[in-house]
Amino acid sequence: MRDFIYGVMTDFPTTIIFLHVFSAVVWIGGLVALWYISYNTSEELSIEGRFENRAAVIRKFFMFLSPFIFVSVVTALFMAFGYLDNAYDPDGFIVDMGNVAAFKLIKLKGSIWGALVFDMLLMLYTIRNVKCGRASDRAATDCMWLVNTYLLPAAIFLGSVNIFIGAFLRNLY
Repeated sequence: MRDFIYGVMTDFPTTIIFLHVFSAVVWIGGLVALWYISYNTSEELSIEGRFENRAAVIRKFFMFLSPFIFVSVVTALFMAFGYLDNAYDPDGFIVDMGNVAAFKLIKLKGSIWGALVFDMLLMLYTIRNVKCGRASDRAATDCMWLVNTYLLPAAIFLGSVNIFIGAFLRNLY
């Protein structure tokens, strides 16, 4: 498996990086668009109708986004293992200190992506477990307030930090 990943990163580095950046841009850019849309969707509707509309938009967006998340994770693993091979030899000895420092940033980036995925799963769980049919229930409107006020902005912030770290890593060498 290690040879396969190293071979792919040696033969197709630009394609892997393009797919990773493209999926990250769609992911985070889509979150920004979703945040804007969720605040401005059907303002003329009642609170109940607005909740149903926002919840439906967010559910559809997550279905659209899932392949991009998968591509981002797979390409991130390919690039991380590529850095790992350039930083350490198979016996665990350091080959290049610069790549070791870059690999530490990659681990930080992976941790932030993990927090972002957890944030998005929490959003999805919050939206799915509220009964859309009874949106007049106070908990339903409070649920969307939590998603729009805290969870979406947190996801946008975490994703932006990761994109910045990725740009820093690309300019490192």
